[in-house]
Amino acid sequence: MSHIEVELKLDAKSSAIDAVRQCVSALSHQHIEPSKLTNIYFDTKERQLRQWDMGLRIRGYDGHYEMTIKTAGQAISGLHQRPEYNIDIDSPELDLAAFPAEIWPEDTDIQALQTQLEILFSTNFVREKWLTTFEDSEIEIVFDQGTISAGSKDLPIQEFELELKKGFVADVLNLAKKLADIDGLHLSSISKAARGYSLLSTEVAPLTPPDAVFDYEQQPLEQSLTRMQLLCQQHETYWLADGNHARQGLEEFLRFVQAFLIHYQNSAPHFIHDTPLEQLRLNVADESMSADTFCYSSPWLKCKLAFIQWLIALTYSDVP
Repeated sequence: MSHIEVELKLDAKSSAIDAVRQCVSALSHQHIEPSKLTNIYFDTKERQLRQWDMGLRIRGYDGHYEMTIKTAGQAISGLHQRPEYNIDIDSPELDLAAFPAEIWPEDTDIQALQTQLEILFSTNFVREKWLTTFEDSEIEIVFDQGTISAGSKDLPIQEFELELKKGFVADVLNLAKKLADIDGLHLSSISKAARGYSLLSTEVAPLTPPDAVFDYEQQPLEQSLTRMQLLCQQHETYWLADGNHARQGLEEFLRFVQAFLIHYQNSAPHFIHDTPLEQLRLNVADESMSADTFCYSSPWLKCKLAFIQWLIALTYSDVP
């Protein structure tokens, strides 16, 4: 069975977790008790699935197993949309033939592909859920806490996800903006699977100045905003990974965004003009400001959500 996910992912510092819980508990909600989940991710040595922008896993929970493949989709900064196919299985063993044949690239030999698959990494975490009614929508809030493991390497998992179950994309954004009053949250486009893949590589890709990547005066607004969101995520990731000259790179990126807004000053919505870009740029330039403090700050999260709202307003009819 296939469906399209629409969700926002917020990485959380330990200091923010209780505040988010309190905020969620104040909403009309149904609480689902925590459960333990294990996910095993597969690919070939050549990372064939990764090249196809596909992710394959087996999930185990409460004695049940489910095989899932996510195919190529899109992510608008932290807003994810990916077709997903889920198959119930009796044991944690792969059976690629159970998926619809049309999801695979043409001429794919399914049996040969399956023999080449191997375990890359796993995730083990406790998942807690709240099914909430917020404004005119039903939104599932999930909190995952645990670890990602690849051989002897580990990464922590500590994240909230807001997934639209029924209603309007605008309400997911509005709920995220409500949570954005809390310091210690970071909007992320990086899935658990992508973080698992990062454990398998020690390389940090160098950054390219934004004006060398695209010319916003020559491209449609929606395309420019999409590229800008991607660049923003890359700069944040690079700074958080302590990349060379990362602070200066993000400061230059914010100058680029300011120039972008001057160009679009007559078409940018009012809430974009209210974002404190100059102060945020000064914060980045301040040598006493760490990447961790800045990237998990409330003002920065609110700024990013505002730009997502602008971008998806060009995509969805239900977003003002």
